[in-house]
Amino acid sequence: MDDLGTPGADAALTPFVTLVATAPGWLMVLDGAGRVVTASPALQAALGTDAAGLAGRLWTDLASPAEGHLPGPPGAAAAKGFDAMALDLAGADGTLHATLASAAPIRDAGGTARGALLTLHDATGLRQTEADLRAAVEDATEASRAKSRFLAAMSHEIRTPMNAILGFAQLLRLSNLDQKRKNHVEAILSAGGTLMNLLTDLLDLSQVEAGRMRIEPRPFDLQPMLDQVSDWWLSTASDKGLRLQLTLDRGLPQRIVTDPVRLQQVLNNFLSNAIKYTETGSVALVVSQTAWRDGHARLRFEVTDTGIGMAPEQVDKLFRPFVQIESDFGKERGGWGLGLSICRNIADILGADIGVESRPGAGSTFYFEMEVPVEAIPEPAPEPVRLHAVTGDAGLRVLIAEDNTVNQDMLREMLQQIGHQVETVSNGFEAIEALIKQRFDLVLMDITMPGLDGLGATEQIRTSEGEMRAVPIIACSAHVGPEVQDRYRRVGIDAFLPKPVDPAALDSVIRQVARRR
Repeated sequence: MDDLGTPGADAALTPFVTLVATAPGWLMVLDGAGRVVTASPALQAALGTDAAGLAGRLWTDLASPAEGHLPGPPGAAAAKGFDAMALDLAGADGTLHATLASAAPIRDAGGTARGALLTLHDATGLRQTEADLRAAVEDATEASRAKSRFLAAMSHEIRTPMNAILGFAQLLRLSNLDQKRKNHVEAILSAGGTLMNLLTDLLDLSQVEAGRMRIEPRPFDLQPMLDQVSDWWLSTASDKGLRLQLTLDRGLPQRIVTDPVRLQQVLNNFLSNAIKYTETGSVALVVSQTAWRDGHARLRFEVTDTGIGMAPEQVDKLFRPFVQIESDFGKERGGWGLGLSICRNIADILGADIGVESRPGAGSTFYFEMEVPVEAIPEPAPEPVRLHAVTGDAGLRVLIAEDNTVNQDMLREMLQQIGHQVETVSNGFEAIEALIKQRFDLVLMDITMPGLDGLGATEQIRTSEGEMRAVPIIACSAHVGPEVQDRYRRVGIDAFLPKPVDPAALDSVIRQVARRR
């Protein structure tokens, strides 16, 4: 090949050869085949060679893409041009230099590409920064996972003793107590319920941050759900001397499809805040239909109060995690400021609009508006065949598999008060042994037990021979995340009852399972 600047060199390349000969940066001039015509002194020094050692070599023999592939053969890739491609440039001693390269075609007077000017920038520091950032992201991701694991473990550890505290408190409430002691029991239940709500908010926040918040749409009747939400808060509002109103527009769809649990969660947060920040007057839950399109209704849920209200700068911060609104009108209100942040994430997942309209001293209106499919009312189902316990006879024979003796006693007493016959075991091995020896109508299965846990016991029961494999199993556990409930269903568990156990919920889930079986 002709040396640079000689009469045989391509005339279109000559000005660039002259430029590169004195350029301070890392540059190469390439011919139409992608071979090196010349390189700048700075690049020759970096590679530990001279112009003669580089001339005639394909530039791809010196530089390989750090990621991916070249956009075509060496000459075509250079002539086509590229920008900020990550290249590893090899020196004479084998040292790799991390670079960012850009190629600009060199054209003759007729516009034909005769070669290219390759410009390289040392990217060693940039690559290290990127590696450090990736490591930092990985560390942060792992820290988030560790936090989620910690919160899940904390949930289990707190729910287990709370199961006994709230369970026995509910049993005490049903006993013959004088008014003073009844008030004490109600205080225990109220404080325990507040603690469980805070714990649930923390777990929801960890699921949001991990991108694991689950939405489970299903058909349900709208008005009974709204009546239930209103009834939950009626006594709390009455205790503060507030009027609680539920107003439903005429023509609301009877049956809709969305996640009723998440919708209730949003409405409960709205009502909780409204009652918390309202000292006199009223709180109203208003539901209206704002649009109809192709079997879909757009519903607006509003909670309006006559409370302290908020300034615009307070409203701007309201849906952030760990933010509570205080003002001259109020005092410390309790809580961790997570509820509305979680509501915002629920709205994002459901494609709903969420917000608040408020003025200081003039109350607030929180709204949640979304489009939902409307479902036709199903035909009444035939009356199911009921087991003897559901009709109130001798009761079901229930086996409790639970390693905590306090929880054993609490569950036994709850079930006996409902009218069932109860036996208890302490782990999965004992549960299988008891089912082999006797016939039970139902198993209440704890999940975390020593030896053989509840999932392992269920798998063995479901793969066994005879009547035992069909026994209904209800998981009773402090592990409450949706992903673990999926595992319960996959191994053959029929229903799930979270700890702390509520007597009414216990009775309800037993009846549901009994009817299905």
